[in-house]
Amino acid sequence: MARITQIAKELGISAATVSRALSRPEMVAKSTREKIVRKAKELGFEVTAPRGLSEGQNLLGVIIADLNNTFSAGILKSITTLAEQDGYQVLLAVTNESALLERKNIIDFNQYSLKGLIAMPVGGTNIPAIDCRNVVAVDRPFAGRDTKCALINNYKAVRIAYDHLVSKGHKHIAYISGKTSLYTFQERFKAASSCEGMECLELDALEYNDLYTKAFEITNILLTRHSHRPTAILTANNAITSGVAYSLSLRNVVMPRDMALVSIGDPEWCRFFPCPITTVKLPEHELGSCAYDMLKHGEPKIRYIEPMLLPRASS
Repeated sequence: MARITQIAKELGISAATVSRALSRPEMVAKSTREKIVRKAKELGFEVTAPRGLSEGQNLLGVIIADLNNTFSAGILKSITTLAEQDGYQVLLAVTNESALLERKNIIDFNQYSLKGLIAMPVGGTNIPAIDCRNVVAVDRPFAGRDTKCALINNYKAVRIAYDHLVSKGHKHIAYISGKTSLYTFQERFKAASSCEGMECLELDALEYNDLYTKAFEITNILLTRHSHRPTAILTANNAITSGVAYSLSLRNVVMPRDMALVSIGDPEWCRFFPCPITTVKLPEHELGSCAYDMLKHGEPKIRYIEPMLLPRASS
């Protein structure tokens, strides 16, 4: 322990990092590891390479936005299942849609010698350089970064929901979105804004609980309108859907007679709601598998996963 403490003091780094570099070198960035080994030799310490370890062996980084969201959780499950089959150890971080946490996650991950990184970016541009060269962005691209991307066709997700509601005779549809600083909300908001008769409403929220609460509040306001009251609501994600559905339920609104509802995102509870909710299925497991496949094989640069409409009683 004395030698580890001395090396750490000489280099101005933590003893834990020195310990990992000497005993589990695959868990420390190559530049940091080489610096520690040089210093150890300068100080006269013998450095023995652990057996059975190769450069970047078995470490895969995954950064997910929000585990409260079944969509994000589904992506993570798909990635970890495939990674375990290939013998990788997954290092997981969660941002909760915070740019500060995203920055910290990347700095932390840069300490390790990762084989690859799959990340669901928050969307901020002020993020540090990523040491790992094999990076795949899933669901959203990194702003200003040229990485591989596995994405949902967001335009189609909105359009098939809108076309379905129009086919049912709806002419005034309210679209409820989260904050458009987030890529997915921004892309879906653009698509909704291009649809005739769509009233687009943006909530100042990104996290699940905030989206749920604000969606509940805005639905209450929509229901009390005497004029320009929508006959249908289209929601931008699962959290918003849950807030809208709760509001409709508390006010004893009968779907679809009094208000139709369609959700972009297909959480399991939508199927078992008293009035089963029509959804646009975003194949999160396929999206996670796609991201992992791109990490392993490198091509193509961008892949889009197609959503599909699941009509139910609410519309």
